[in-house]
Amino acid sequence: MLLSGLAGVYAQSIAPFQKGDRIAFVGNSITCGGHYHSYIWLYYMTRFPDQRIDIFNEGVGGDVAEMIYQRLDKVFEHEPTVVTLSFGMNDVGYMDFRKPGADTIARNRVEKACRDYALIEEVYKKYPEVRKILIGSSPYDETSRFNKVAFPGKNTPILEIVDFLNARARENQWGFVDFNRPMVAINQWEQAEDSMYTLCGKDRIHPSTDGHLVMAYLFLKAQGLAGKPVADIRIDGAGKKVTRSDNCRVSDLSVSDNLTFTYEAKSLPYPIDTSYYDNEKHTQADALSVIPFMDEMNYEGLSVSGLSDGYYGLTIGGEFIGRFTARELERGINMALLQNTPQYKQAMKIRQMNEERWLKERKMREFYWVEYNLMRKTGMLWACNEAAVDTLRKYRPHDIFLQWNGDLWLQYMHKGIREDCVNEQQDLVNQIYEQNKPIPLRIEIKKFTDL
Repeated sequence: MLLSGLAGVYAQSIAPFQKGDRIAFVGNSITCGGHYHSYIWLYYMTRFPDQRIDIFNEGVGGDVAEMIYQRLDKVFEHEPTVVTLSFGMNDVGYMDFRKPGADTIARNRVEKACRDYALIEEVYKKYPEVRKILIGSSPYDETSRFNKVAFPGKNTPILEIVDFLNARARENQWGFVDFNRPMVAINQWEQAEDSMYTLCGKDRIHPSTDGHLVMAYLFLKAQGLAGKPVADIRIDGAGKKVTRSDNCRVSDLSVSDNLTFTYEAKSLPYPIDTSYYDNEKHTQADALSVIPFMDEMNYEGLSVSGLSDGYYGLTIGGEFIGRFTARELERGINMALLQNTPQYKQAMKIRQMNEERWLKERKMREFYWVEYNLMRKTGMLWACNEAAVDTLRKYRPHDIFLQWNGDLWLQYMHKGIREDCVNEQQDLVNQIYEQNKPIPLRIEIKKFTDL
Protein backbone atom coordinates (compact mmCIF):
# COMPACT_ATOMS: atom_id res chain seq x y z
CA MET A 1 0.00 0.00 0.00
CA LEU A 2 2.87 2.36 0.82
CA LEU A 3 4.56 1.63 -2.50
CA SER A 4 1.35 2.15 -4.46
CA GLY A 5 0.85 5.51 -2.78
CA LEU A 6 4.39 6.67 -3.48
CA ALA A 7 4.21 5.50 -7.09
CA GLY A 8 1.06 7.58 -7.56
CA VAL A 9 2.38 10.72 -5.89
CA TYR A 10 5.74 10.82 -7.64
CA ALA A 11 4.69 9.95 -11.18
CA GLN A 12 2.93 11.91 -13.86
CA SER A 13 0.75 10.23 -16.43
CA ILE A 14 2.84 8.54 -19.11
CA ALA A 15 1.06 7.42 -22.25
CA PRO A 16 1.56 3.72 -23.00
CA PHE A 17 3.77 2.99 -25.98
CA GLN A 18 1.95 2.48 -29.25
CA LYS A 19 2.60 0.25 -32.24
CA GLY A 20 5.56 1.58 -34.20
CA ASP A 21 7.06 3.59 -31.33
CA ARG A 22 10.84 3.91 -31.21
CA ILE A 23 11.98 4.65 -27.66
CA ALA A 24 15.47 5.79 -26.66
CA PHE A 25 16.30 5.38 -22.97
CA VAL A 26 18.97 7.99 -22.21
CA GLY A 27 21.05 7.84 -19.04
CA ASN A 28 24.23 6.74 -17.29
CA SER A 29 25.56 3.30 -16.31
CA ILE A 30 22.28 2.38 -14.60
CA THR A 31 20.71 2.54 -18.05
CA CYS A 32 23.77 1.29 -19.96
CA GLY A 33 24.31 -1.91 -17.99
CA GLY A 34 20.87 -2.26 -16.47
CA HIS A 35 17.82 -4.28 -17.43
CA TYR A 36 14.89 -2.00 -16.63
CA HIS A 37 14.26 -0.88 -20.23
CA SER A 38 14.75 -4.46 -21.46
CA TYR A 39 12.20 -5.69 -18.91
CA ILE A 40 9.79 -2.98 -20.07
CA TRP A 41 10.23 -4.13 -23.66
CA LEU A 42 9.71 -7.76 -22.67
CA TYR A 43 6.41 -6.75 -21.08
CA TYR A 44 5.32 -5.18 -24.37
CA MET A 45 6.62 -8.14 -26.40
CA THR A 46 4.45 -10.55 -24.42
CA ARG A 47 1.45 -8.34 -23.58
CA PHE A 48 1.04 -6.70 -26.99
CA PRO A 49 2.44 -9.25 -29.47
CA ASP A 50 0.88 -7.57 -32.53
CA GLN A 51 2.09 -4.06 -31.64
CA ARG A 52 5.81 -3.97 -32.33
CA ILE A 53 7.89 -1.28 -30.69
CA ASP A 54 11.66 -0.78 -30.71
CA ILE A 55 13.70 0.27 -27.67
CA PHE A 56 17.27 1.59 -27.76
CA ASN A 57 19.80 1.64 -24.93
CA GLU A 58 21.37 5.11 -24.89
CA GLY A 59 23.11 4.82 -21.54
CA VAL A 60 26.81 5.52 -21.07
CA GLY A 61 28.60 4.68 -17.84
CA GLY A 62 29.80 7.63 -15.77
CA ASP A 63 27.72 10.19 -17.64
CA VAL A 64 26.59 13.45 -16.09
CA ALA A 65 24.11 15.87 -17.66
CA GLU A 66 26.84 17.77 -19.51
CA MET A 67 28.15 14.57 -21.14
CA ILE A 68 24.64 13.47 -22.11
CA TYR A 69 24.12 16.83 -23.82
CA GLN A 70 27.30 16.34 -25.85
CA ARG A 71 26.10 13.06 -27.37
CA LEU A 72 22.44 13.78 -28.14
CA ASP A 73 23.12 13.69 -31.86
CA LYS A 74 23.55 9.91 -31.60
CA VAL A 75 20.33 9.58 -29.62
CA PHE A 76 18.28 11.22 -32.34
CA GLU A 77 19.92 9.15 -35.07
CA HIS A 78 17.49 6.43 -33.96
CA GLU A 79 14.63 8.67 -35.15
CA PRO A 80 12.84 8.09 -31.84
CA THR A 81 9.19 8.82 -31.24
CA VAL A 82 9.85 8.80 -27.48
CA VAL A 83 12.96 9.80 -25.50
CA THR A 84 13.55 9.39 -21.79
CA LEU A 85 16.21 11.04 -19.64
CA SER A 86 17.74 10.09 -16.32
CA PHE A 87 20.84 11.44 -14.56
CA GLY A 88 22.00 12.45 -11.11
CA MET A 89 23.98 9.58 -9.62
CA ASN A 90 27.29 10.79 -11.06
CA ASP A 91 26.41 14.48 -11.14
CA VAL A 92 26.45 14.85 -7.35
CA GLY A 93 29.91 13.26 -7.06
CA TYR A 94 31.40 10.59 -4.83
CA MET A 95 34.56 11.24 -2.82
CA ASP A 96 33.49 14.77 -1.89
CA PHE A 97 30.95 13.33 0.54
CA ARG A 98 33.87 12.34 2.77
CA LYS A 99 35.25 15.91 2.88
CA PRO A 100 34.45 18.90 5.09
CA GLY A 101 31.89 21.16 3.44
CA ALA A 102 30.34 18.26 1.53
CA ASP A 103 26.90 19.91 1.58
CA THR A 104 28.19 23.02 -0.16
CA ILE A 105 30.08 20.99 -2.75
CA ALA A 106 26.99 18.90 -3.45
CA ARG A 107 24.83 22.01 -3.77
CA ASN A 108 27.20 23.44 -6.36
CA ARG A 109 27.17 20.15 -8.25
CA VAL A 110 23.37 20.09 -8.28
CA GLU A 111 23.26 23.64 -9.60
CA LYS A 112 25.68 22.73 -12.39
CA ALA A 113 23.66 19.65 -13.30
CA CYS A 114 20.52 21.77 -13.54
CA ARG A 115 22.29 24.30 -15.77
CA ASP A 116 23.54 21.51 -18.02
CA TYR A 117 20.08 20.00 -18.11
CA ALA A 118 18.81 23.27 -19.57
CA LEU A 119 20.97 22.59 -22.63
CA ILE A 120 19.47 19.11 -22.96
CA GLU A 121 15.99 20.58 -22.72
CA GLU A 122 16.76 23.02 -25.52
CA VAL A 123 17.66 20.08 -27.78
CA TYR A 124 14.63 18.05 -26.73
CA LYS A 125 12.38 20.98 -27.57
CA LYS A 126 13.73 21.00 -31.13
CA TYR A 127 11.79 17.77 -31.61
CA PRO A 128 8.25 18.73 -30.61
CA GLU A 129 6.82 15.62 -32.27
CA VAL A 130 8.86 13.36 -29.95
CA ARG A 131 7.29 12.50 -26.60
CA LYS A 132 9.55 13.09 -23.58
CA ILE A 133 9.72 11.24 -20.27
CA LEU A 134 11.99 12.39 -17.43
CA ILE A 135 13.02 9.73 -14.91
CA GLY A 136 14.12 10.38 -11.34
CA SER A 137 17.27 8.34 -10.70
CA SER A 138 17.25 5.17 -8.65
CA PRO A 139 18.72 5.90 -5.19
CA TYR A 140 22.07 5.61 -3.54
CA ASP A 141 21.24 3.28 -0.64
CA GLU A 142 22.43 4.89 2.59
CA THR A 143 20.56 2.66 5.04
CA SER A 144 21.52 -0.94 4.32
CA ARG A 145 24.12 -2.36 6.71
CA PHE A 146 25.79 -4.94 4.48
CA ASN A 147 28.93 -2.80 4.56
CA LYS A 148 30.06 0.73 5.45
CA VAL A 149 28.26 3.59 3.70
CA ALA A 150 31.00 5.01 1.50
CA PHE A 151 29.31 8.29 0.61
CA PRO A 152 27.00 9.43 3.43
CA GLY A 153 24.46 12.02 2.40
CA LYS A 154 24.73 11.25 -1.32
CA ASN A 155 21.06 10.49 -1.94
CA THR A 156 19.87 13.88 -0.62
CA PRO A 157 21.26 15.90 -3.56
CA ILE A 158 20.15 13.15 -5.96
CA LEU A 159 16.63 13.78 -4.68
CA GLU A 160 17.07 17.49 -5.38
CA ILE A 161 17.75 16.62 -9.02
CA VAL A 162 14.76 14.24 -9.03
CA ASP A 163 12.49 17.03 -7.80
CA PHE A 164 13.98 19.46 -10.31
CA LEU A 165 13.20 17.04 -13.15
CA ASN A 166 9.69 16.58 -11.81
CA ALA A 167 9.18 20.36 -11.91
CA ARG A 168 10.59 20.63 -15.44
CA ALA A 169 8.33 17.81 -16.62
CA ARG A 170 5.30 19.59 -15.20
CA GLU A 171 6.33 22.89 -16.76
CA ASN A 172 6.75 21.26 -20.17
CA GLN A 173 3.82 18.85 -19.80
CA TRP A 174 6.15 15.91 -20.26
CA GLY A 175 5.98 12.54 -18.57
CA PHE A 176 7.79 11.88 -15.29
CA VAL A 177 8.36 8.87 -13.07
CA ASP A 178 10.41 8.72 -9.87
CA PHE A 179 12.37 5.54 -9.19
CA ASN A 180 14.08 7.01 -6.12
CA ARG A 181 11.49 7.41 -3.37
CA PRO A 182 9.61 4.15 -4.00
CA MET A 183 12.87 2.19 -4.01
CA VAL A 184 14.02 3.89 -0.80
CA ALA A 185 10.65 3.02 0.75
CA ILE A 186 11.04 -0.64 -0.22
CA ASN A 187 14.61 -0.76 1.06
CA GLN A 188 13.71 0.72 4.43
CA TRP A 189 10.64 -1.50 4.81
CA GLU A 190 12.65 -4.65 4.10
CA GLN A 191 15.60 -3.50 6.19
CA ALA A 192 13.34 -3.44 9.25
CA GLU A 193 13.48 -7.24 9.02
CA ASP A 194 16.84 -7.70 7.26
CA SER A 195 19.28 -4.87 7.89
CA MET A 196 21.46 -5.97 4.95
CA TYR A 197 18.67 -5.88 2.35
CA THR A 198 19.05 -3.62 -0.68
CA LEU A 199 17.69 -3.22 -4.21
CA CYS A 200 20.75 -1.13 -5.08
CA GLY A 201 23.41 -3.73 -5.74
CA LYS A 202 26.77 -4.51 -4.22
CA ASP A 203 27.99 -0.91 -4.51
CA ARG A 204 24.73 0.76 -3.31
CA ILE A 205 24.61 2.46 -6.74
CA HIS A 206 23.76 -0.03 -9.49
CA PRO A 207 20.47 -1.85 -8.87
CA SER A 208 20.59 -5.61 -9.07
CA THR A 209 18.19 -7.48 -11.34
CA ASP A 210 15.36 -7.40 -8.79
CA GLY A 211 15.84 -3.65 -8.50
CA HIS A 212 15.53 -3.33 -12.26
CA LEU A 213 12.22 -5.22 -12.25
CA VAL A 214 11.01 -2.80 -9.57
CA MET A 215 12.02 0.09 -11.86
CA ALA A 216 10.23 -1.50 -14.81
CA TYR A 217 7.15 -2.02 -12.65
CA LEU A 218 7.14 1.64 -11.57
CA PHE A 219 7.44 2.76 -15.20
CA LEU A 220 4.66 0.46 -16.42
CA LYS A 221 2.46 1.49 -13.52
CA ALA A 222 2.94 5.14 -14.45
CA GLN A 223 1.77 4.16 -17.94
CA GLY A 224 -1.52 3.00 -16.44
CA LEU A 225 -0.91 -0.70 -17.18
CA ALA A 226 -1.55 -2.03 -13.66
CA GLY A 227 -4.68 -4.11 -13.38
CA LYS A 228 -4.75 -5.15 -17.04
CA PRO A 229 -4.72 -8.96 -17.09
CA VAL A 230 -2.90 -11.27 -19.45
CA ALA A 231 -6.31 -12.92 -19.56
CA ASP A 232 -9.17 -13.54 -17.15
CA ILE A 233 -11.43 -16.56 -17.70
CA ARG A 234 -14.43 -17.28 -15.51
CA ILE A 235 -16.67 -20.26 -16.13
CA ASP A 236 -19.90 -21.28 -14.43
CA GLY A 237 -19.61 -25.07 -14.49
CA ALA A 238 -23.09 -25.64 -13.13
CA GLY A 239 -24.63 -23.30 -15.67
CA LYS A 240 -22.34 -24.54 -18.43
CA LYS A 241 -21.46 -21.03 -19.57
CA VAL A 242 -18.57 -18.61 -19.83
CA THR A 243 -19.20 -15.57 -17.64
CA ARG A 244 -15.97 -13.69 -18.38
CA SER A 245 -13.24 -13.76 -21.03
CA ASP A 246 -11.04 -10.66 -20.74
CA ASN A 247 -8.29 -10.26 -23.34
CA CYS A 248 -8.99 -13.72 -24.73
CA ARG A 249 -11.59 -15.81 -26.52
CA VAL A 250 -13.13 -18.90 -24.96
CA SER A 251 -15.01 -21.24 -27.27
CA ASP A 252 -16.24 -24.83 -27.64
CA LEU A 253 -17.10 -25.15 -23.95
CA SER A 254 -18.13 -28.69 -23.06
CA VAL A 255 -19.26 -29.69 -19.58
CA SER A 256 -19.91 -33.37 -18.86
CA ASP A 257 -17.75 -35.59 -16.69
CA ASN A 258 -14.93 -33.27 -17.73
CA LEU A 259 -14.90 -29.55 -18.46
CA THR A 260 -13.09 -28.58 -21.68
CA PHE A 261 -12.80 -25.46 -23.81
CA THR A 262 -10.53 -23.74 -26.32
CA TYR A 263 -8.49 -20.82 -24.99
CA GLU A 264 -7.32 -18.21 -27.51
CA ALA A 265 -5.28 -15.61 -25.65
CA LYS A 266 -4.30 -12.20 -26.97
CA SER A 267 -1.19 -12.07 -24.77
CA LEU A 268 1.47 -14.29 -23.28
CA PRO A 269 2.33 -14.34 -19.58
CA TYR A 270 5.40 -12.36 -18.54
CA PRO A 271 8.23 -14.91 -18.04
CA ILE A 272 10.01 -14.26 -14.76
CA ASP A 273 13.77 -14.83 -14.79
CA THR A 274 15.26 -16.87 -11.93
CA SER A 275 18.85 -16.64 -13.24
CA TYR A 276 21.75 -14.98 -11.45
CA TYR A 277 23.93 -12.44 -13.28
CA ASP A 278 27.48 -11.25 -12.59
CA ASN A 279 27.74 -13.08 -9.26
CA GLU A 280 24.72 -11.21 -7.92
CA LYS A 281 22.89 -12.54 -4.89
CA HIS A 282 19.54 -11.48 -6.33
CA THR A 283 17.43 -12.63 -9.26
CA GLN A 284 14.62 -10.85 -11.07
CA ALA A 285 12.20 -13.18 -9.30
CA ASP A 286 13.27 -11.80 -5.90
CA ALA A 287 11.44 -8.57 -6.71
CA LEU A 288 8.11 -10.40 -6.54
CA SER A 289 8.28 -10.34 -2.74
CA VAL A 290 8.29 -6.52 -2.65
CA ILE A 291 6.06 -5.46 -5.57
CA PRO A 292 2.61 -6.77 -6.58
CA PHE A 293 3.81 -7.49 -10.10
CA MET A 294 2.05 -10.83 -10.50
CA ASP A 295 -1.31 -9.49 -9.32
CA GLU A 296 -1.16 -6.15 -11.12
CA MET A 297 0.88 -6.86 -14.25
CA ASN A 298 0.91 -10.63 -14.79
CA TYR A 299 -2.47 -12.12 -13.94
CA GLU A 300 -3.63 -14.92 -16.24
CA GLY A 301 -6.73 -15.93 -14.36
CA LEU A 302 -8.75 -19.13 -14.59
CA SER A 303 -11.79 -19.54 -12.35
CA VAL A 304 -14.38 -22.33 -12.53
CA SER A 305 -17.35 -22.40 -10.17
CA GLY A 306 -20.01 -25.05 -9.65
CA LEU A 307 -17.69 -28.03 -9.41
CA SER A 308 -18.32 -30.74 -6.85
CA ASP A 309 -15.80 -31.07 -4.03
CA GLY A 310 -12.65 -32.99 -4.83
CA TYR A 311 -9.40 -32.76 -6.74
CA TYR A 312 -9.15 -31.84 -10.40
CA GLY A 313 -6.35 -32.20 -12.92
CA LEU A 314 -5.60 -29.28 -15.23
CA THR A 315 -4.36 -30.13 -18.72
CA ILE A 316 -3.40 -27.44 -21.26
CA GLY A 317 -2.55 -28.26 -24.86
CA GLY A 318 -2.33 -31.94 -24.02
CA GLU A 319 0.17 -31.36 -21.20
CA PHE A 320 -0.73 -32.14 -17.59
CA ILE A 321 -0.12 -28.99 -15.57
CA GLY A 322 -1.18 -29.69 -11.99
CA ARG A 323 -3.80 -30.69 -9.48
CA PHE A 324 -6.22 -28.27 -7.80
CA THR A 325 -9.17 -28.50 -5.47
CA ALA A 326 -12.64 -27.37 -6.49
CA ARG A 327 -12.31 -24.51 -3.99
CA GLU A 328 -9.00 -23.38 -5.51
CA LEU A 329 -10.52 -23.40 -8.98
CA GLU A 330 -13.56 -21.46 -7.82
CA ARG A 331 -11.35 -18.89 -6.09
CA GLY A 332 -9.28 -18.67 -9.25
CA ILE A 333 -5.71 -19.58 -10.12
CA ASN A 334 -3.10 -17.40 -11.82
CA MET A 335 -1.80 -19.52 -14.69
CA ALA A 336 1.16 -17.13 -15.07
CA LEU A 337 2.51 -18.68 -11.86
CA LEU A 338 2.59 -22.09 -13.53
CA GLN A 339 5.87 -22.27 -15.42
CA ASN A 340 5.05 -25.60 -17.08
CA THR A 341 2.17 -24.35 -19.25
CA PRO A 342 2.63 -24.24 -23.04
CA GLN A 343 2.04 -20.48 -23.07
CA TYR A 344 4.66 -19.88 -20.36
CA LYS A 345 7.20 -22.04 -22.20
CA GLN A 346 6.53 -20.00 -25.34
CA ALA A 347 7.08 -16.80 -23.36
CA MET A 348 10.36 -18.13 -21.94
CA LYS A 349 11.72 -18.46 -25.47
CA ILE A 350 10.84 -14.81 -26.06
CA ARG A 351 12.65 -13.88 -22.85
CA GLN A 352 15.75 -15.81 -23.87
CA MET A 353 15.91 -14.10 -27.26
CA ASN A 354 15.35 -10.70 -25.68
CA GLU A 355 18.13 -11.37 -23.18
CA GLU A 356 20.51 -12.25 -26.00
CA ARG A 357 19.53 -9.03 -27.78
CA TRP A 358 20.12 -7.04 -24.57
CA LEU A 359 23.55 -8.59 -24.08
CA LYS A 360 24.69 -7.71 -27.61
CA GLU A 361 23.45 -4.14 -27.25
CA ARG A 362 24.93 -3.73 -23.78
CA LYS A 363 28.40 -4.91 -24.88
CA MET A 364 28.48 -2.44 -27.75
CA ARG A 365 27.66 0.41 -25.34
CA GLU A 366 31.19 0.01 -23.95
CA PHE A 367 32.58 0.95 -27.36
CA TYR A 368 30.68 4.22 -27.03
CA TRP A 369 32.01 4.68 -23.49
CA VAL A 370 35.60 4.65 -24.79
CA GLU A 371 34.66 7.00 -27.63
CA TYR A 372 33.04 9.55 -25.33
CA ASN A 373 35.42 9.26 -22.38
CA LEU A 374 38.78 8.91 -24.16
CA MET A 375 38.58 9.56 -27.89
CA ARG A 376 36.56 12.76 -27.57
CA LYS A 377 39.04 14.22 -25.08
CA THR A 378 42.04 13.34 -27.27
CA GLY A 379 40.57 14.59 -30.54
CA MET A 380 40.06 11.06 -31.88
CA LEU A 381 36.26 10.82 -31.70
CA TRP A 382 35.00 8.33 -34.33
CA ALA A 383 38.49 8.05 -35.88
CA CYS A 384 38.64 4.29 -35.22
CA ASN A 385 42.03 3.99 -36.86
CA GLU A 386 45.54 2.95 -35.86
CA ALA A 387 46.15 6.33 -34.23
CA ALA A 388 43.08 5.70 -32.07
CA VAL A 389 44.45 2.27 -31.16
CA ASP A 390 47.73 3.92 -30.14
CA THR A 391 45.74 6.36 -28.00
CA LEU A 392 44.04 3.47 -26.22
CA ARG A 393 47.39 1.78 -25.61
CA LYS A 394 48.82 5.01 -24.17
CA TYR A 395 46.04 5.64 -21.63
CA ARG A 396 44.82 2.14 -20.86
CA PRO A 397 47.47 1.15 -18.29
CA HIS A 398 46.49 4.12 -16.11
CA ASP A 399 42.67 3.82 -16.25
CA ILE A 400 40.80 0.87 -14.75
CA PHE A 401 37.73 1.59 -16.88
CA LEU A 402 39.79 1.49 -20.08
CA GLN A 403 41.23 -1.80 -18.89
CA TRP A 404 37.69 -3.13 -18.54
CA ASN A 405 36.27 -1.70 -21.76
CA GLY A 406 39.28 -1.55 -24.07
CA ASP A 407 38.84 -5.04 -25.53
CA LEU A 408 35.22 -4.31 -26.42
CA TRP A 409 36.30 -1.06 -28.09
CA LEU A 410 38.85 -3.01 -30.13
CA GLN A 411 36.12 -5.49 -31.06
CA TYR A 412 33.66 -2.85 -32.23
CA MET A 413 36.03 -0.20 -33.62
CA HIS A 414 35.34 -1.45 -37.15
CA LYS A 415 32.11 0.01 -38.50
CA GLY A 416 31.19 -3.24 -40.22
CA ILE A 417 31.35 -5.15 -36.92
CA ARG A 418 29.06 -2.60 -35.29
CA GLU A 419 26.63 -2.82 -38.20
CA ASP A 420 26.66 -6.62 -37.97
CA CYS A 421 25.88 -6.39 -34.25
CA VAL A 422 22.95 -4.05 -34.88
CA ASN A 423 21.67 -6.36 -37.63
CA GLU A 424 21.93 -9.35 -35.29
CA GLN A 425 19.85 -7.49 -32.74
CA GLN A 426 17.25 -6.63 -35.36
CA ASP A 427 17.13 -10.25 -36.50
CA LEU A 428 16.41 -11.30 -32.92
CA VAL A 429 13.66 -8.70 -32.58
CA ASN A 430 12.16 -9.86 -35.88
CA GLN A 431 12.17 -13.44 -34.60
CA ILE A 432 10.59 -12.36 -31.34
CA TYR A 433 7.70 -10.66 -33.10
CA GLU A 434 7.22 -13.71 -35.30
CA GLN A 435 7.20 -16.16 -32.39
CA ASN A 436 5.35 -14.18 -29.70
CA LYS A 437 1.83 -14.79 -31.02
CA PRO A 438 -0.31 -16.92 -28.68
CA ILE A 439 -1.76 -20.07 -30.20
CA PRO A 440 -5.18 -21.65 -29.40
CA LEU A 441 -4.93 -24.19 -26.61
CA ARG A 442 -7.41 -26.81 -25.50
CA ILE A 443 -7.91 -26.76 -21.73
CA GLU A 444 -9.32 -29.73 -19.83
CA ILE A 445 -10.34 -29.88 -16.17
CA LYS A 446 -10.93 -33.47 -15.08
CA LYS A 447 -11.94 -34.75 -11.66
CA PHE A 448 -9.74 -37.39 -10.07
CA THR A 449 -11.81 -40.46 -9.20
CA ASP A 450 -9.08 -41.95 -7.02
CA LEU A 451 -6.06 -40.46 -5.26
